[in-house]
Amino acid sequence: MMTKLIARSLAPLALTALLGGCVVRETVVVDRRPPPPCNGAVWIPGHTGQSGNWHPGHWRCPGVVEVVVVD
Repeated sequence: MMTKLIARSLAPLALTALLGGCVVRETVVVDRRPPPPCNGAVWIPGHTGQSGNWHPGHWRCPGVVEVVVVD
């Protein structure tokens, strides 16, 4: 009699312990790029240049001539 009472009271606790551990993790993507400076701008991600220097991500506007400094 006592064994059935213990089994009946532990069954919901065990089920709660098993199902209570489920966690849904959501990934939130935050866009940290600055707003585009002109219409039709294209985002260029960070990259290593030909001379090995790091260039952080930046916007490139159509029709704008970029000056390239050669070391």
